[in-house]
Amino acid sequence: MEHIDLTLPLDHNWMPDEVLPVAAHFYLAPKYHPDKGVILGSETGSCLTLPSTFADFRKTTRLHEVDIEKLFLRATTILDIMTEDSQEITESKMERAIATCGAPRGNALLLRTGWGDRGAHSEPGSRYIMASPHLSLPAAELLAAFMGERKSDLLLTDMALIGWPDKHLLPEWNSLFPRPGPWPSTEAQIYLHLYTPEKAKNDFAVELELARAGIMTVKRIIHCKDLLSDRLRVIVSPLHIVRGVSSTCRVIAVME
Repeated sequence: MEHIDLTLPLDHNWMPDEVLPVAAHFYLAPKYHPDKGVILGSETGSCLTLPSTFADFRKTTRLHEVDIEKLFLRATTILDIMTEDSQEITESKMERAIATCGAPRGNALLLRTGWGDRGAHSEPGSRYIMASPHLSLPAAELLAAFMGERKSDLLLTDMALIGWPDKHLLPEWNSLFPRPGPWPSTEAQIYLHLYTPEKAKNDFAVELELARAGIMTVKRIIHCKDLLSDRLRVIVSPLHIVRGVSSTCRVIAVME
């Protein structure tokens, strides 16, 4: 067996998602109190997000309730849609990719765009987030329907963002100069206090579509270029948080 670590490393000096106010700054323990551990957001780095992260689906499964077989050595099929930087995955591209994807019933899907192999995640600056490929809403609707037909409830991807929150969050936050830090900065707290549920639903319509279909998502994985769809299994290891809805996780590919 061959094992490949697909996990985005955590670096307290800088994490690429910290360009967004919805992220949380990653801190190491105080210098003289190493026993205090770390402070990080639930979606820092590679992360598992459950449908219950959204208020509309809060009564669905939480992290401590996820069946371990859904995340441990889960048989996985690769869905290839190679994209350019900042490119939106359209409905037609998704349709073509699905037509050639022989996903067995119950397999997880790994949407591979090539973004996780271009090194942007290790560069300073905002490019990893701001130039990430992402799904259009029609493409997400098609993908959700396909996964529903295949009884698949786990989607992994090398994209940094699954949808593109350009209705409110990105233009409003990026208009601030210099760009403030993420939570718990004062600016982020104020902005998110004013960020209404209606704005969030507009910005995260793609993620909501997948959540509506009961799909768990893992984003920001790397090193996918050498993965083979035949006999591929993945291990997703989130923190076992009671009532948690998302978690930083370790993601390992196992090729038999």
